[in-house]
Amino acid sequence: MLSDEKIQDILKNEIKSWLYDKESKYIKREISTKNFKETMMILNLIAGLSEAHFHHPDIEFGYKKILIKLKTHSENAVTQKDIDLAKDIEKYISMILEREKK
Repeated sequence: MLSDEKIQDILKNEIKSWLYDKESKYIKREISTKNFKETMMILNLIAGLSEAHFHHPDIEFGYKKILIKLKTHSENAVTQKDIDLAKDIEKYISMILEREKK
């Protein structure tokens, strides 16, 4: 389990697009997409990364948006597993989102 201060520090300095919700004990990332095709492409990417990490997020999605929520359910808290997965998600989705802007 990571302290609230440590989580805030990591988000501020390493994965800036993510927010920490102290009340629900999740780190969250909301993504706006261009269309449903892009939404599904990103969801499939997240699914593959999650399997590779053996760690799975809660995801809500719609036509042009995705909400990713991460916490370690067995700890009911954010752990290093969540941070590691969030970093990988951020790394790869940023490539898709940048490519789609062109």
